This record gives sequence, structure tokens and C-alpha cells, in this order.
Amino acid sequence: MQPQRGTAELLMLLERILENAFSGESGAARLQQVALFTLIYLLQVHDKPATASRLAAMSGQSQANLGKHLKKLMDLDLIERTPIRNKQGRGQAYELTVRKSGKTKPLTKAIEKGARSRK
Repeated sequence: MQPQRGTAELLMLLERILENAFSGESGAARLQQVALFTLIYLLQVHDKPATASRLAAMSGQSQANLGKHLKKLMDLDLIERTPIRNKQGRGQAYELTVRKSGKTKPLTKAIEKGARSRK
């Protein structure tokens, strides 16, 4: 099977992100954090609230396991939590969004470049 140009570029970008992002973490933790960051960013771009329960449903992970990785992303000042109403409009949930900063710019730029190369 011949790889498409877009997928080869995306692979190169992901390799660079994984090599440089989240220093001091194991490879598995870096992979999970990059995936979570990417999901949060893509949901944000498409105006869909990224909540822990939505991410858990999408990934098949428990909210407790996701919480550990989300905390790391928040501690690194890459994402933030904002209180919102839950789906029923009665309780409180937290929307996760990517912060706009010098730390997140290379990651979001790589995601956008990968998406553009797929078109």
C-alpha cells in the first residue's frame, strides 16, 4: 500500500511533536497527552464543547484516568477548564479549551498543518 503524501507529512509532524512535547514523561504518557490535546483542540475548532465525559466516551477511557492526564496538561498551562451548564442545563460541567500561548502555538500549528495537507 502506497502511503499518501498527507499521511506521510502527518506522521512526520506527530513524530516531531512526540519527540519534543511533554519532556520528562514516558512515551506512553506523551502519546496520551498529545492525543488528548489534539482531541480538545479539534473539538474546540468545531465548536463542540470538550468535556471530560465527552473525551471519556470518545476514547473509551475512564474519567479518572483521563483526569490524571488532563491535570498534567493544565499544570503545563496548555489547557484550561471553564464552568458550563451540563447537557440537561441543570448541573455544572467543565469545558476544556486549549490556551493560546507560546507553548501551545507549535502544537496547534502542527495539527492545522496536518489537517491542511489532507485536503
